[in-house]
Amino acid sequence: MKQILKTNILILITSFLFNSNFNSQVRPDAVYGDYNGYWTSTNANGTLSRETNNLVGFTIGSTIYGTGADNSVLTSHGITNFVNENYKAFPSSFSVLSTANDFLIGQPAYANGVLQTNATKPNLSCDFSLAYYLRDGKNGLDLSTAIFNIPKQDLVYYVNVLADINPSCISDNIPDIIVTQVGEPHATFTDIFKFTDINGVTIGNEKAVAFSSATPVGKAQWNFYSASVACPYPFNSGFSNTPRDVRVLTFKLSDFGITLANYTSAVKFVQVLSGFSDVAFSAYSTNSMSLYCLENAVTTGTALDTRSGITSLNRAGAETVNNNWPMVRKGGYLALESNKKPFVITRSSTANLANITNPVEGMMVYDTTENCLKIYVNAAIGWRCYNKKTCP
Repeated sequence: MKQILKTNILILITSFLFNSNFNSQVRPDAVYGDYNGYWTSTNANGTLSRETNNLVGFTIGSTIYGTGADNSVLTSHGITNFVNENYKAFPSSFSVLSTANDFLIGQPAYANGVLQTNATKPNLSCDFSLAYYLRDGKNGLDLSTAIFNIPKQDLVYYVNVLADINPSCISDNIPDIIVTQVGEPHATFTDIFKFTDINGVTIGNEKAVAFSSATPVGKAQWNFYSASVACPYPFNSGFSNTPRDVRVLTFKLSDFGITLANYTSAVKFVQVLSGFSDVAFSAYSTNSMSLYCLENAVTTGTALDTRSGITSLNRAGAETVNNNWPMVRKGGYLALESNKKPFVITRSSTANLANITNPVEGMMVYDTTENCLKIYVNAAIGWRCYNKKTCP
């Protein structure tokens, strides 16, 4: 977006179709959001999105894809014949920041129909890391928040051993990854996307994307807050209340040369930012893969007391003798404490997991056959051993 003098938002949905570095992207014919209850657009002359707008669907040819962010937005407006996918934002973090005055946090210009100004919303708090704005909203798919002019760096996302790449999705002709560029793209610079092995060697082939070549499918109105200074991030009057075009592209796994022969080696998805990148989110289909991250915890803001606890140490209460327990254990819903009694969750053999009816995402058991803590991922993936940490 450099200097944000032109009006371009670019959303990219990665749908891996061909093996050419520059020509494999497919422009959706329409995108759908939940702005003002329901929003759809096919070009930059469509309805201007001015408030929160989560991506709920997109059309390629005659096929409509639901993102899973809120399918009711589609069905309540007569759109029922769609491919029910489920996309979630990659868990992102930044290794390089910037002191440039155009390093900015983008927010929707309006809230509840009211233009947000320096008087009504003078700053953004320290409660969230900058990377939070790349994965907020429904499933992290908020088109109306972003980081602009991110310094050149690699955003690395680790494919999780919980599920890895689902081989049945490699050639299913359904978009697998969503990436975004939501400001003025550089005329010639490209962002690069690729899968690599654990040592950073490219698996298959990388994709270099010149966002400037994408035709807009919509437009949005932005306010900006300066990310180049310490939080709370101040309102930037010079750039705010200005529109940007919305562009969307799609790719599939097979466009990266991911095959049945090499997919098990693809343990990282890497986004190489050009230094002019303006990202709202990058996302993946949970049917295609699962991700884990190594993001640092947020240490700013106010940590709330833990109000409930179970202890075997004969203490509970605000008195000094009880060490203000469990309130002293900050940020939890429940505290468990003992020096001789462990916490035991439900135990089950692998075979007996089939007897758990209607499992829900995130459900946990200890698998006595495989000797691991297992988490239920979804209906397509089922139960997987949990042995690498993940982000919400």
